[in-house]
Amino acid sequence: MRNFILLLAFFALSACKARKQPAGETPVRIGNLATDTTVALKGDNINRKSWQYFSDRLNIDYVSGDGQEMSGTLSLRMRNDSILWFSVSVAFGIQVAKGIITRDSVLVLDLYHKEYMRLGIADLTNMLGAPVSLRELQNLIVSNPIFDTVYYTKDSQSGAWYSSNAASTNILFTNTGGNIDSSVIAETGKNRQIKVVYEGEQKSGAFAVPQQMRITAFGDKNTVRLQAAFTNPSDAVIPSYPFSIPAGYTQKK
Repeated sequence: MRNFILLLAFFALSACKARKQPAGETPVRIGNLATDTTVALKGDNINRKSWQYFSDRLNIDYVSGDGQEMSGTLSLRMRNDSILWFSVSVAFGIQVAKGIITRDSVLVLDLYHKEYMRLGIADLTNMLGAPVSLRELQNLIVSNPIFDTVYYTKDSQSGAWYSSNAASTNILFTNTGGNIDSSVIAETGKNRQIKVVYEGEQKSGAFAVPQQMRITAFGDKNTVRLQAAFTNPSDAVIPSYPFSIPAGYTQKK
């Protein structure tokens, strides 16, 4: 889970400040969905949002089980299935990190330490223990189904839709209108799980996004929480995604 904490830190690098530790939370348990023989394909009714561009400035708070606490502002610019640009600022608007995720690479600048990190998109899968790439990250942010697959329902009582593969299971809970209330990625054969809870709804031009998103990552020894409040979402065309590695920066392994 150490690597997952690093990934969240890309979106939450900021000045530490005193904050009350969140109440305890336990992972979602819904049987062994990947091998349940009672599951039948029924065709899901999940609302899939169609979008091309998305931008917003999110207020974020980050807390880990080992005492790390951070807060700041995350600026996002996204083009569907193409690019995810982000910038992280702390108090008084001081920018401390920025990065770009594309279909095949991840680049992150640590502006405070003058370092940069370069990863292949496959490293995200290794970090998260699930087949996650640019598209899945974008789906998570706009509260779409994580994976672009048909979802199955276990039974009428669980209220859950899910999609399974050899590496992981994605479980979705939806309201009566088909919008996603929460999404869980459980890694097969391990006690690692990522839970995303969406709260509220607001317009982002032609489509709606949550008012707030809470991410909890459960590991064998640590639990990480990231809370993000959407402040000014927009689907306006984004003309640029400024990013370059300044001279004098060193690469961090």
